[in-house]
Amino acid sequence: MLADRILAVQRSPFYSIMELAATREDCIYLQLGEPDFVTPKHIAEAAKKALDEGHTHYGPDRGHPELRQAIAEKIQKEYGATYHADEEILVTAGGQAALHIAVMALANPGDEIIILLPHYPPYLGNAQLAGAKAVFVKLKSEEGFIPDPAEIAKVITPKSKILIVLTPNNPTGSVYPKETLNAILELAIEHNITLISDEVYEHLVFDGVRHESLLSLPDAKDHVVQVNSFSKTYAMTGLRVGYLAASSDKLIHFLKYHHTVNISANVPSQMACITALKGPQDCVEEMRLAYLKRRDLLVEGLNDIPGIHCESPKGTFFAFADIRELGVPSLEFAQYLVKEAGVVLTNGSGFDYEGFIRLSYAVETETILEAMDRMKKAVAEMPASLKA
Repeated sequence: MLADRILAVQRSPFYSIMELAATREDCIYLQLGEPDFVTPKHIAEAAKKALDEGHTHYGPDRGHPELRQAIAEKIQKEYGATYHADEEILVTAGGQAALHIAVMALANPGDEIIILLPHYPPYLGNAQLAGAKAVFVKLKSEEGFIPDPAEIAKVITPKSKILIVLTPNNPTGSVYPKETLNAILELAIEHNITLISDEVYEHLVFDGVRHESLLSLPDAKDHVVQVNSFSKTYAMTGLRVGYLAASSDKLIHFLKYHHTVNISANVPSQMACITALKGPQDCVEEMRLAYLKRRDLLVEGLNDIPGIHCESPKGTFFAFADIRELGVPSLEFAQYLVKEAGVVLTNGSGFDYEGFIRLSYAVETETILEAMDRMKKAVAEMPASLKA
């Protein structure tokens, strides 16, 4: 017999799209949630060097001391916040592990976890695995998918334990302003709620917009747990290193959960992360500028398709396009595009936000142009019977 906790978690609806895509050979994939760039050479070489030098044993459970120190220095430099490498940084096997550890260590069965819609699906899955109740706050597209603290306040109860904040945001590409984060932190302090601040896209911002971190705000440490990763910034998704930054009284308990799952994060990958943080940052800016160019091509192409509207995202490498005018449910639309155009994207209903689709521009410009041509033709030929 399987555990009730795993039976409560639904298989991702995105798999059905991928299974459909596997039935044809010419698909263009715009659903990817990772950089298409390879890991910069100097970072990859550091991982190879670590292997050659025999760094193939367990590492310290908190993470390599030099890496933790580099992370603490990064937080100080970028956010002006002081986190002690020995007690307030935990290196994990990717950002997903960091998220899971935080939720499982903080939430009791019956607690409420506030999740903003559209959401990153693992937020809901982790809430269910913890036996907590997910409480949703739907963000408004006409407000740029920026949270309204007053709407969040309406759902807070004595059982509210965690609020998850993701900025820059997946799937919308929105970047939350500092005043919004300030107001959210005030709510957390007033109601003794822990904010899990997911900042894995922190360096992928555009148009002069600045990523604001909750860690930079006064009194944040007692109420904020940061989830972060090297995957998006340095194109290191396969190397699986993330981290948690939190007050020492929380981190010591996160460490207990982490130890039962991983013991330590991948050691050669951690050595690569040290090089990533301490080495030249030109690669980060080069990738960001490439995403910016691709974003503009994708948004222009989407807005050229009758019935589809898309605002330029200010962060990440995702666009969240409005298809409500087409009158087609997002899952059916995504399936139609795979079958008729060979274009694979993500249905908004998978993020609990109907009427939208998510597209990744972490692909070559030629691929974007071809995908937009295919989509435009498919939408023009879409049968009336597909509409709801």
